[in-house]
Amino acid sequence: MIESTMRSVESKSPHNEIFNDKVNPVTEKSKIDSFVDNGRLNVVVQGLGYVGTAMLAALSQAKDDDNECFYNVIGIDLGDENNYWKIGRVNKGKSPVVSSDENINEAFERGLLNGNIFATYSNYAYEKADVVVIDVNLDITKKKFGDPYNYEFSYNSFNHAIETIAKNVSEETLIVVESTVPPGTTEKVIFPIFKKHFEERNLNINKLYLAHSFERVMPGSEYLNSITNYYRVYSAINEESKKRAEVFFKTFINTEDYPLYEVHSITASEMAKVLENSFRATNIALIQEWTEFAEQANVDLFEVINAIRVRPTHKNIAQPGFGVGGYCLPKDSLLADWAYHNLFGASKRLSMSLNATRTNDLMPKHVFEIIKSYFNNLENLNITILGISYLSNVADTRYSPAEYFYDLCKKEGANIILHDSMVEYWQEKGIVIYKDINFLKKFSHDVAIFAVTHSQYLELTSEKMISLLPKVKLIIDANNLINDEKANDLLASGINVVGVGKGHWKK
Repeated sequence: MIESTMRSVESKSPHNEIFNDKVNPVTEKSKIDSFVDNGRLNVVVQGLGYVGTAMLAALSQAKDDDNECFYNVIGIDLGDENNYWKIGRVNKGKSPVVSSDENINEAFERGLLNGNIFATYSNYAYEKADVVVIDVNLDITKKKFGDPYNYEFSYNSFNHAIETIAKNVSEETLIVVESTVPPGTTEKVIFPIFKKHFEERNLNINKLYLAHSFERVMPGSEYLNSITNYYRVYSAINEESKKRAEVFFKTFINTEDYPLYEVHSITASEMAKVLENSFRATNIALIQEWTEFAEQANVDLFEVINAIRVRPTHKNIAQPGFGVGGYCLPKDSLLADWAYHNLFGASKRLSMSLNATRTNDLMPKHVFEIIKSYFNNLENLNITILGISYLSNVADTRYSPAEYFYDLCKKEGANIILHDSMVEYWQEKGIVIYKDINFLKKFSHDVAIFAVTHSQYLELTSEKMISLLPKVKLIIDANNLINDEKANDLLASGINVVGVGKGHWKK
C-alpha cells in the first residue's frame, strides 16, 4: 500500500518535541521572579496556541515613548508532554506555531535578545501579572459529523483554566478574555468564578477589571499583523474596565489606522465574534449550491462572481472551493446556538447558521462524487491530495476539509498519497506528509486534487503538473488554482480536467 510509506510516526510530530530543560516548581518560581525584576509591567498570556502565540509576539514588541520594551510577556501552557514543547520553543526564541510570516519568528528571536519573553507552566506567574490575556480554547463537538444540531458542550476544562487565574491574581489586575465563547459567558460564567474566589481570598471584586475582546487572527503571511494592524472590538463589565482595556490595546495595536470599536456590553462583544464567523460560513454555504448549479449549466461561476463583485455591496461574496476548515467556522455557530437556548432561554434554534455549517462540513463530498462519476470503483485507485491544511500557505490542519475527503476515499478502498508544502505531520491522522513535491514522481497517480491554494501549487505550469503526476487520468482543481490556459494544455495531453465551479470546462 502506498500509505505504508506515510506511516504514523508519533516521534516525528513537532507536538511531541520534548525539551530536556524541564525545571521543578521551586526553580521555576525563581526564574519568574528574576524575569519580572526590571520595572516593566507584566502581561501573562494563558494558552500558547495560534492566538496566544501571536499575542505573545505582539506584546513583546510594544514600546514606550523611550522606545523601550513596555512589557515582560509570560506565556503559560500545561506542563504535560503534549504542550511542554511549546514552552521550550518560546524559551529558545522560537515560535510554537509554524508560520510563513517571518515577522512572527523574528519577534520571538528579538524577545529572547531583549529578555522580555518567557514561557512557563507555573501558575505563580499569575501572581506577578498586571494583565492576563485568556487564549484557551472552548470546544464544542458535534456528536455526528455533518449534524450541527446535536453537539456536546461543557465549560469544565475552560472553567478550570479560569479558576487557576482567579485563585492567583491580585487586585487591580486587568483580565482580557480573547477566547471565542458562547455569548453571555463572561457575565454569567467567568465573572461569578472570579467573584467566588475573590471572596474566599478576602479580595475586593470591585478591583477586578474584566474585559472581552475577540481576536481576528489570520494564520499566514499576515499572522502578526492580524493582531497589531487590524480592527479590534471590545467591551467590559464596567466603565473602569473599559478604560483600562482601551489603554492596554493602544500599547500594541496600531489604533491610528485601525481604531478600536467599543460595543455597549460584554455580551455584545462576544456575539460579534460568533456572528461574524456565522455570516462568513453562511456566505460560503450559499455559494456551494450555486457551484453545483453552475457546473450543471456549463457556467464559469468565478466569472459570474467577479461580475457581481463590481457592486460595492457585494464585494465579499464567497467563491467556490474544496471545503471549510480552521478552528472557528466549523463550530462558532454551534456556540451561539448553545448560548441562545441555554444562557438566554430561547426555544428556537439558529437554524440558518446551523444549516450552513452542515453544508460546509459536507462540501468535500462534492469532489468525491466527481471522482465517482469518472471511476465507479475506487478500490486501489491512486488518489493524490495536494494540500492538507485548511488554508493557503499555513500549516494548520485543524478541521481541514481534507480529513473528511480522506475518510470518504479510504472507506472506498482507495490508496491515498498526501502532499503539502507547509505540513510535515498531520496531527489529526497521525501521518507523516510528503513535503518535497518532487517525491510525487515516484508514484503512479490516477486522480490528483489540488485542494489548497499554496503558492507552490499556483506556480506550477501545466508541464510541471504532468511531470509530477505520472499516469494521472483526472486532475480536479478544487480551489481555483488552474486557469483556462493550463486546463487546455492538460486536456490536450489527454488528461481529464474538472474545476469546482468551472462548468465551462465541460465544453
